[in-house]
Amino acid sequence: PGRTMRTWQKIFAQKIADMNVEEPWIIQEDGSLQVHNPEHGRREYLQKHAAGRFQCSQCLHEWSSAKVHILFHMCWGKVRMQIFRQSCQRCSDAPLEEPSFSQEIMERILHNLVLQILKDFYNVPVQPSELLEVVVDTVPTGPHDSSHCEGCRLGVCTKPLVAPKTPTWKPRRHLGTTMSIPVQLYSNFPEQFSFHPLSVCILAVILFIVLFFTLK
Repeated sequence: PGRTMRTWQKIFAQKIADMNVEEPWIIQEDGSLQVHNPEHGRREYLQKHAAGRFQCSQCLHEWSSAKVHILFHMCWGKVRMQIFRQSCQRCSDAPLEEPSFSQEIMERILHNLVLQILKDFYNVPVQPSELLEVVVDTVPTGPHDSSHCEGCRLGVCTKPLVAPKTPTWKPRRHLGTTMSIPVQLYSNFPEQFSFHPLSVCILAVILFIVLFFTLK
C-alpha cells in the first residue's frame, strides 16, 4: 500500500487497540465497493461529510470539500475502504482526484469506524454523542458541486444509509374489513381539527337554537 494507506492502517490499528479488541483487525483500500450492496455477510458503514482537500493533477488547482464520503464494508477481522473522489471544475474532462485529510480528521473517521465495529460485531451499545464530527479543519470554498463528485454520480450523497422506519399501523374497521391506517397521518392534523363529543353536542344545540328563531 501507499504511504497514505499505511497511515490509515496505523491509526486504525491504534484505535482498535485503544478499544481493547483482542482479535486482529486489518483495513484495506478497495475501489470496487458498492453502496448499499455489501457482499453476503458483510456490514456497511458510510462516513458522510468528512472534510478533505483536493488538487487537480492537470492544472494544480486546489479546493476543499466538507462532503467527502468514505464507504466501509466489514466482516470479521477485515475492513474494506473506499474514498469517493472529486474532479476539478476548471478543467474539461478532468480526472477524479483522491482527497487528502489531516491527521485529526483521519483519527476521527477511524474512531467512528471502530465504534461501528464494536456495535455490529461485539454488541457494544454506542450513543450518537460518542461519534466525532469530521468537518473541523476545512472551510469549503463554495457550494457542493454534484456534477464533479463521484459520490453524487453513484448516489452516495443522496441515498440515505438507513432505510426509513416502518410506520406505526393502527387497525381500523371499515365496511366489515380491517384496514391499516398509518397513525402518523392523523397526528399531522392541527389540534383544532379534532372533535370532542361534548363539543359536537354543544354545536348541535347552538345550531338548533339559531334555526328555531330564524324559522319562527
